[in-house]
Amino acid sequence: MFKWLFIPFIMIAIFSTFVESKESLKVCTTGDYPPLTYFNKKTHKFNGFAITVIENFAKSENKKIQFVPTTWANLTTDLKNNCDFAVGGVTNTAKRAEQFMLSPPLKRNQKSPVFSKYNAKTFTSFNKIDQASTTVIENKGGTNESFAKSHIQHANIIVVPSNEAAYACLNKYPRKKLVMFTDQIEIDYRTHQSKSKLSSSGKNIYIPNNPVSQKVFMTNKNQKGKELMSKFKYYYDKNSVHFKHWFIQAIGQKYPHQKAECPF
Repeated sequence: MFKWLFIPFIMIAIFSTFVESKESLKVCTTGDYPPLTYFNKKTHKFNGFAITVIENFAKSENKKIQFVPTTWANLTTDLKNNCDFAVGGVTNTAKRAEQFMLSPPLKRNQKSPVFSKYNAKTFTSFNKIDQASTTVIENKGGTNESFAKSHIQHANIIVVPSNEAAYACLNKYPRKKLVMFTDQIEIDYRTHQSKSKLSSSGKNIYIPNNPVSQKVFMTNKNQKGKELMSKFKYYYDKNSVHFKHWFIQAIGQKYPHQKAECPF
């Protein structure tokens, strides 16, 4: 009799383990930040360095991933309400550290200006950029926007809906005095694309109060989020040796340009 009573408990335990292992991880990502995160509208799939890392982590946990498209302006709200992780171009900031659990750094980074090759001889210092005749274009809601607003005193700042819209303006008006402050990771990718109109010389410009930053993953500060981040940190410690290889692969990929219009 005891044997027959014991069997259902075993079956329940096995079933519970199976259900838990197949639970999906909901991952918020913008998909507009190659080589870290990119949404391919033809294949309807996300790829990039951050995507590779989170997919391999999920695989190690025997979980599936459900990607949740978001924007930089809605990233934190969507993470709180809809997601387990936020990944792809997310910068470690004091405000984010107050609200969320942050991972160890996946990439170290710094902000720099990007502009057209035509303007490379004009924009040779931060002071020459921060002039009333210059227009700074930034995507809404991310650290690019906050960086520009905290550093620029004289140039005009225009905020556009997305990263792609900002680059659409830079490419549409290469002879206008347009600048975007963004991550050096992204500048490396954008300026090395075939037939790029953009210059990487802005990486050599000194900008005051521009510390090295870190690209991280975020989870919520509830019990589930803390447990997930603890597991990810363990995975990071055991597997970060592969990250450099995955990043090189991501840099080498071709990401079809998303269609976006410059709003002016």
